[in-house]
Amino acid sequence: MLNRRPLGRGLDALIENTAADLAPAEASADAAGARIVMAPLGEITPSPFQPRLIFDAERLEELARAIASQGVIEPLIVRVIAGAEPAAGAPRYELIAGERRLRAAKIAGLETVPVVIRELDDRGALEMSIVENLSREDLNAVEESRALKRLHRDFGLGHDDIAARIGKSRPYVTNSIRLLDLPIEVLEMIARGELSAGQARPLLSLETPEAQLTAALEITAGKISARGAEALAAVHRHPRTDAPARAASDPNLNALAEGIQRALKRKVRILKPRGKSPGRIELDYYDDPDLTALASSLMGNART
Repeated sequence: MLNRRPLGRGLDALIENTAADLAPAEASADAAGARIVMAPLGEITPSPFQPRLIFDAERLEELARAIASQGVIEPLIVRVIAGAEPAAGAPRYELIAGERRLRAAKIAGLETVPVVIRELDDRGALEMSIVENLSREDLNAVEESRALKRLHRDFGLGHDDIAARIGKSRPYVTNSIRLLDLPIEVLEMIARGELSAGQARPLLSLETPEAQLTAALEITAGKISARGAEALAAVHRHPRTDAPARAASDPNLNALAEGIQRALKRKVRILKPRGKSPGRIELDYYDDPDLTALASSLMGNART
């Protein structure tokens, strides 16, 4: 089991422990004194407030093998479904936190898993699910942004309130939610891990979705860092106008520059010779890793 780093005030401090009182024969106590009951897998339904949408199949199989060998070491967190008809006298539960463990337990063929029962309303369920996933760093940036926006939109929490509940700063919450203003194509790149939140955030300063997507593709193609992405966004906001007219006036050179620009995914300028001064080709780069990638690309083309 991975060690969990502390986050804010922690789960127990965030929402008061209200585990249901169970008979001693039905429950045991963990090291912290919380009461735990063994619940049938068939009586646990997924949470509609689960912010995490992507589950890596290979990692699930690894966890399932570990669970088959050692059992579920850390209990799942659930709440009783109000008004649900119990099966064989057992209550029905809605999962709050621990969906990976639940899925892996099913793969491993377990019939029951240890759960801690909480009495939570919908907002509390969403808050706890977000904190649980953040503490494990399980959410990608888009899933996190959508979950935080849901707290703001559906439950009327301000950014300061959300920050206090998840143990983050208000600017962190605001910047996270603002990512959802990017085009869906860019959000999909973030969700796939092709673009980090730090690389994507500077794109918000660009005026059109087309410019944001173009810059995002340049960042991923050039493996540009977050700091380099800021410089790239600045170039897109304020295109250079100091290129000599001798280049702009030649449609053939302009077409050639555009072709090189598409191939290298970066700004290209071709300057014609003037008098005894030679012509030049100028290529933009945004940081040291981007320069390394550009040099590798150019040297690779030179060898072919």
